[in-house]
Amino acid sequence: MPMLNAPDKVPNIEFEVDREHSGVRMVGCVTFIVGALASYLLISSIFPQGGLITIGAALIVAVFLTYGADYLTKTYWPSNRAIQFAGDMIRLVSGSKVQGAIDAAQNVNLLMWHFEAKRHPRVPKGWYVVANALEQDGEYIVTYSIVSPTDFEALPLSRLSLQYQRKKKRKNEDGRDLREAGNYRRLAQAEFHRGELGAEMSQEDYHAYLDYLADTYTSWMPKDK
Repeated sequence: MPMLNAPDKVPNIEFEVDREHSGVRMVGCVTFIVGALASYLLISSIFPQGGLITIGAALIVAVFLTYGADYLTKTYWPSNRAIQFAGDMIRLVSGSKVQGAIDAAQNVNLLMWHFEAKRHPRVPKGWYVVANALEQDGEYIVTYSIVSPTDFEALPLSRLSLQYQRKKKRKNEDGRDLREAGNYRRLAQAEFHRGELGAEMSQEDYHAYLDYLADTYTSWMPKDK
C-alpha cells in the first residue's frame, strides 16, 4: 500500500515498486534447488526405502522453504525503486537516482495497454500484463501489473486499455490503417520503455496508483466513467 508523507500543495505519496525483483527471484530458485536436495538427502537417510514418496516429500518441503524465503526477501530486501509524487512532480526513483520525471502541472499523455502474459510458474494461464505510460516530451514513466481477466475489467480506465500485439500483419495504407500504425508505434515505444525501466506494482497498488492519478490530475487524466 502507498505510504503518506507530510501534506503539500499536492499530498506527497510514494508507491514501492518491483517488490519481486531479480534478487528475490534468484533467492527463490536457489532455495528451492538446495532445499529439495537437502531434504531428499535427509529424508532418504531416515527412510532409505522411501522411493517416490521421499522425492515427493522433499519437493513439498522445498516448496514451503521457498515460500518462506520469498516472504523474507520481499520484506527485508526491497528494490529501493519507487514512484514518488512531490508537489507537481511525478518521479520514478531508484535510491537517490531519478530514472524518470514528469511535470504534472503541464500536459501529460496517458497510454494504456495490455497483453496476455507469458507462461510462468507464478502466472496462471490467460492472465494479462496491464501497463500504462505517462509521457511528456519523450520522457516516460511506465508502470505495470499482472492480473486476471476478471480483475482487469475492474481496474480504473480499463476501457481505454488497448490490446498490444507484438507482431502485426501489414495492411493497405488507407487513412484508418495509418492511424492504427501510428497508435501501434506509440504503444511499441511505451512497451520498449516498460521492458527497460518499467516499474512493476502489485495489483492493489496499481489500482490505487491509477485512482490517485485520476483524482489528482483532472486536467489531463480521463475520467473513469
